Amino acid sequence: MKLEHCYGIKKLTHTFDFSKKKTIALYSPNGVMKTSLSKTFMDISNDDAPRDLVYKKNKPVFEINDDSTKVQIEKENIFVIEPYNDGRFGSEDRMVTLLVNKELRDEYQGIYSELESNKAEFVKQLKNVSRSSDCEKEMFATFSDVSSDNFFEILKSAQTEVSQSEEEYNFKYNDVFDSKVKDFLKLHSDLLEDYVNKYGEIIAQNSFFKKTEKGTFGTSQAKDVISSIKDDTFFSAGHSIVIDQRGKVSSSDELTRIVDEEIDKIVSKPELKAVFIKIDTALAKNQKLSDFKKILEEDNTLIAKLSDYELFKKEAWFSYLKKVESEMLALVDLYDSKKLELERISKQAQSEVTEWDHVVNDFNKRFINLPFKLVMSNKHDVILDSKTPAVGFKFEDEPMERGDLLEVLSQGERRAFYLLDIIFEIRSRQKRGQKTLFIIDDIADSFDYKNKYAIVEYLSDISKEDFFYQVILTHNFDFYRTISSRLDICRENKFHAIKTKDSVIITKEVYQNNPFVTWKNNLSHNNDYSVEDAKKHIVALIPFVRNLIEYGNDKEVNGYTIQKDFLLLTELLHIKSDTKNITLLSLQEIYREYLGKDNFDAAINLSDTVYQTIIDLATSVQDDEYNLENKIILAIIIRLIAEEFMFSKVSDKAQINRSQTGVLFGKYKLQFENDSNEESNIKILESVNIMTPENIHINSFMFEPILDMGIAELKSLYTEVTNLK
Repeated sequence: MKLEHCYGIKKLTHTFDFSKKKTIALYSPNGVMKTSLSKTFMDISNDDAPRDLVYKKNKPVFEINDDSTKVQIEKENIFVIEPYNDGRFGSEDRMVTLLVNKELRDEYQGIYSELESNKAEFVKQLKNVSRSSDCEKEMFATFSDVSSDNFFEILKSAQTEVSQSEEEYNFKYNDVFDSKVKDFLKLHSDLLEDYVNKYGEIIAQNSFFKKTEKGTFGTSQAKDVISSIKDDTFFSAGHSIVIDQRGKVSSSDELTRIVDEEIDKIVSKPELKAVFIKIDTALAKNQKLSDFKKILEEDNTLIAKLSDYELFKKEAWFSYLKKVESEMLALVDLYDSKKLELERISKQAQSEVTEWDHVVNDFNKRFINLPFKLVMSNKHDVILDSKTPAVGFKFEDEPMERGDLLEVLSQGERRAFYLLDIIFEIRSRQKRGQKTLFIIDDIADSFDYKNKYAIVEYLSDISKEDFFYQVILTHNFDFYRTISSRLDICRENKFHAIKTKDSVIITKEVYQNNPFVTWKNNLSHNNDYSVEDAKKHIVALIPFVRNLIEYGNDKEVNGYTIQKDFLLLTELLHIKSDTKNITLLSLQEIYREYLGKDNFDAAINLSDTVYQTIIDLATSVQDDEYNLENKIILAIIIRLIAEEFMFSKVSDKAQINRSQTGVLFGKYKLQFENDSNEESNIKILESVNIMTPENIHINSFMFEPILDMGIAELKSLYTEVTNLK
């Protein structure tokens, strides 16, 4: 990697070697480079250019080369896993990859593509005749009673009605069948009912249009007759029609004229016309229905059809489909010929265990501390109709939708759910054999311990894949040590990141083993450690041994009073009356008892005080960011000097038995908060409270907070505290 001016990284040059182990563990304290490195890889994977958000004029450099090919890593070979980003993953393409075996999928897609192509052409023709804004959507809504959401099945079920349809509607579909029209008809249902009733009464009394025992011969039926003989082939064959009271009719034009005259008589009836005028007037008040108004004015008889709005919709579609009937029948025939093949593929696919099942089962087994279980809910639909896979959830045995589930989950549980999408992505890459460099940015952050270890186990499993490589970034030292151990990461693959003024440096891990073991075993100098190092280890162990005593018991052991030893070590962490008089000899006796180490280094003067030893060591501390003992030494002496200063100033010098630094600072601040001369001192002492908290003796088994703290900050605070004197 060669990076410059990428999200705050001024300069970073490093080579990761995966030849011994395909996993890298990289510990980076907050603010050093972790998120910046993750963002840089994310941009490259998205085919974007990394940049510097603050110093935008700086030209970024981002060369990330695969040494095996000597060229920049392709975006497809990078996968960045962020701490938590709801909804980034789970795309249809990735999930469909996990469907069934490739041969079945390809066979199905070939058939389905042919059907879809022919359907698209047919829908285009249907749109031309119906002028509907969305033919498919409107037909699905109209024929919702057909027990299928398959467009081909809807056409198939309509074949008989289409072949028998005699109506010919030429109006634009959405001018009549629209929510605004439907609302109008509902609002004026009384007028519509009145019109239909009066229309029926007039028909019953008409000599041309009549009601009989077999039904009504009305305007619609008359138009059907005209439609069936309009090409005059009936008459040219020598046939004729005899109409009651009208006599013989010998042409379609003559019949049309007679029917039109009779219709005019019907719609011109005063009682029917009065109702129509009311409907027309109501429509005139609604400008949005102007197109609908024109249609009714051109053909008043349509009002009678509107009484059964849903049936009229179907009749309209039958009329439109009639105009493209031959094309419809061809499409249905094609579907019938392919349907059996699709069903065969579907049945075979369902009999196989899909990759989805593997992912879901894997998730349920690993993440056991969650209130829900995952299930696949629509595998059949996915295979047959090419839908996106749906993951179902059972929350306390109740099925839930994804959106509802997310509302009731805690943040930790939401993060665990987020992992499901990541597992889908990883499984998809495994399926494709996709060589991948994973940049894993604190994936376990904020998880409880059960699920955190489930994540570690999963990272361990994928590290065994030949074409997967991982760089695991974390600012959590405990997690860093855990993955180093659980994934058996070799010494060469464990790193710390250090931020200097001009660059970021990635260096080998300082503490390959538990630091306490290192210190315990090196209380004497050897080939790797000097006498000064031995002294540092002696001092660094003070809070650790104090914890051992505190978490033990208060009985006498081998003649030693544990409580006495605990108090002596406490005097080295808080300024007490005897703090400056405790010698290294006293420490040696305590360490012999609790650590089993006989003597300190022979070159160490045991009569020297521990306090002065700490002062001497702190003065010589170098800018070694990952030397933990240096930070502990600075933290201890900073606190001691600060407490001594505050005791020298406060009026109330009574002994403090618990939380001495905090209580003492409270006294100091209360006494001097209105003294302008003490303002700068108060700020420095507040920093002492923040930067050297109880962690150096309450949580010393981990030391993570102090490890995250920069050595430069501690050295600067040490200088400020010493100047208080």
